[in-house]
Amino acid sequence: MTLVISLSLAACLLVVLLGALWLQRRTLLEQALTDPLTGAFNRRHMDWCLTTAMERRQRLGEPASLLLFDVDHFKHINDALGHAAGDRALKGLVELVSARARKLDVLFRIGGEEFLLLLPGAAHHGALAVAENLRRMVAAADLLDGWRLSISVGVSELQDGQSVSSWIEDADVALYRAKRDGRNRVRVSGGVAVTCLVRPAHQ
Repeated sequence: MTLVISLSLAACLLVVLLGALWLQRRTLLEQALTDPLTGAFNRRHMDWCLTTAMERRQRLGEPASLLLFDVDHFKHINDALGHAAGDRALKGLVELVSARARKLDVLFRIGGEEFLLLLPGAAHHGALAVAENLRRMVAAADLLDGWRLSISVGVSELQDGQSVSSWIEDADVALYRAKRDGRNRVRVSGGVAVTCLVRPAHQ
């Protein structure tokens, strides 16, 4: 009887230890793949996800698009309100996008105030609709008291035979065009424009 009790206690202890190790491993994995400030995924995980999307395009013909966006005049926020306010704005932005995105969409912070949203299964027109909805949503949100934010968005659909770096570069060119055209706009690789339908955010 004593032996049975001892084995039962040992088994319970083993389960507890294995559970603790699993939680620790999960925590370490999340820390390795996420941005510590915003909770969005980081570049390491982005590289894997975009490569997977590219492989699915090659093997199965599945479409995928990405939105590259950043906060307009973000330096003005830091200069006027302080870096803590800038951090709050970025956290609020990630929460807003994550709450409205589809479950299969993946958001990455790729540096500073710049983000990338991967849209698996989304072709050109669907990605444009998502981008414009996102732009309007951010412009209407109250992420910082007394200061309206806006974002500029570059959209790119993955093409047959295209590399990940070229895919991102296309979106980056479109993002640059959106900023050059006045910010608070969506532009798509290839030159198609989406008209800004709301008043630009506070300059």
